[in-house]
Amino acid sequence: MRMSPKTRRILLILLAILFFLLLYQYHVKKEMTDFGVCYQGGERIAKGEVIYQTSDGHLQYKYSPVSAVFFSVLTLFPYEWAKLLWYILELYLLFLSLTASYDILPVKYKKKGWVVALSFFILLKFIGREIELGQVNILLFFLMLMMVKALLEKRDVQGGIFWGLSLFFKPYALIFLPYFLLKKRLKLLASGMAALFIGCLLPVFFYGLQKALFVLKEWQRTLSLSTRSLIDQYDNSSIYAFFLKNLPADKGKLAWGLSFGLICIVGLALLGMMLKGKKSGLANPEVLECSYLLVLIPFLSPTAWYYNYLYSILAVVLLVNLMDRFPPALKYILIADFVFIGASLSEVLGKKGYHFYTQHALVFIGYLIILFYLVYSRFKLEPA
Repeated sequence: MRMSPKTRRILLILLAILFFLLLYQYHVKKEMTDFGVCYQGGERIAKGEVIYQTSDGHLQYKYSPVSAVFFSVLTLFPYEWAKLLWYILELYLLFLSLTASYDILPVKYKKKGWVVALSFFILLKFIGREIELGQVNILLFFLMLMMVKALLEKRDVQGGIFWGLSLFFKPYALIFLPYFLLKKRLKLLASGMAALFIGCLLPVFFYGLQKALFVLKEWQRTLSLSTRSLIDQYDNSSIYAFFLKNLPADKGKLAWGLSFGLICIVGLALLGMMLKGKKSGLANPEVLECSYLLVLIPFLSPTAWYYNYLYSILAVVLLVNLMDRFPPALKYILIADFVFIGASLSEVLGKKGYHFYTQHALVFIGYLIILFYLVYSRFKLEPA
């Protein structure tokens, strides 16, 4: 007796839930060190203690005081329960991020399930590391994706709120600031800045004004001190880290020069994409442009760990959907690049090969190719 599509779907969902629960119990539960840092930050602000303490060493809290207010809510639960809740929330937001990325595509050339599944597997190593650490990048990507969705629907106030909320945790969404200015989305920027201002007042309720200002200065000092020491870390994969790692020793100035030159090139490419989209009168040209900007987040971040490339979810979904529209040679190069990005695991490359791949930030090359395909899509594929 054959199962109906509905029964098959329910069975797959139940198997997926069972798999992720077992994964948590036997692997993830023992990890989630970054979530532990966030939970501790939430505990400290709830008690009115200083969040940033040098005695924490490498596991020092580095997010803004406002984000600690968010994590203080999770401290209402015992640590082990809070950890499980965060794990479930990350998986749920990941699912929403993948499906919503497909939903906002201007034109759908492939079925949703196929695009979402393939994109998930391409990005699995980044997603897996993110969840293993209990990081916040999936949450931030989701907030920025909701910002993009609101932008498309001309709901600038809501979009600005999502933009401002993401800035509570990391400054990554500032990459959209010049883009919004060029797009003249001033209402979005105004609502975002208002949300950010209101959020910055929240720590005052825990500390009082004077101590809140002191904690804010401690956050700035912590970022300044920690960032310098992490720029050339093993798994840093930013533009600057890539050049710094692959040039001969003592070539810091050359690395900065090459980084600046490449940033100018990718910036000009984005401007060209925006002009082309406006001139061609494309429907929702912002999807492609915002996917490009999201890929630039780990490019430009001083401490871009390789798993930060999960911000490419929208770009990967978009390119998987467009895959068959590229000329045959470019299609197979794109497939090879997806393999280069997704299959670069220690189980595939071996320990030495994986160490070389990560130490030299080779994932950066894979994403330079992704940027090329996004630009090509705008100029050669219509609509894109």
